Amino acid sequence: MKKLIATAILFVEVAGLAVNAAVFAPEWTEFCPPKYCESNENKFSKDVTYWYKRRLQFNNALAKCSAYQGKQLDACYDELRAAENRKNEVWDVRYEEKTRATEYQRQYNKERMEFYGVNRIIETIKK
Repeated sequence: MKKLIATAILFVEVAGLAVNAAVFAPEWTEFCPPKYCESNENKFSKDVTYWYKRRLQFNNALAKCSAYQGKQLDACYDELRAAENRKNEVWDVRYEEKTRATEYQRQYNKERMEFYGVNRIIETIKK
């Protein structure tokens, strides 16, 4: 029984070390919104082109990391993940600003059309 318990403990420790030693490369899908993950350059959409260019940069950085091994590889992957997360934070702020500006413009146009509609009715009544 003691041998079984000792073997189980040894197995768990070895399995834990193996998991710790494994270094997993970051994947593009970790950082990219699903609708842009497979995008190509598009002259009609700046957002699509932005994510396409970021994917190319990501793949280039990932290829550079493959030149390393061990702790250097792990550090390279961590740095790549941190850089992509910073880019996502900037994207989120810009996207929110763009959405806010679009909503403001939509509201402004709606109010303007309502104003012109009322003026048109008033002008019709005056005649």
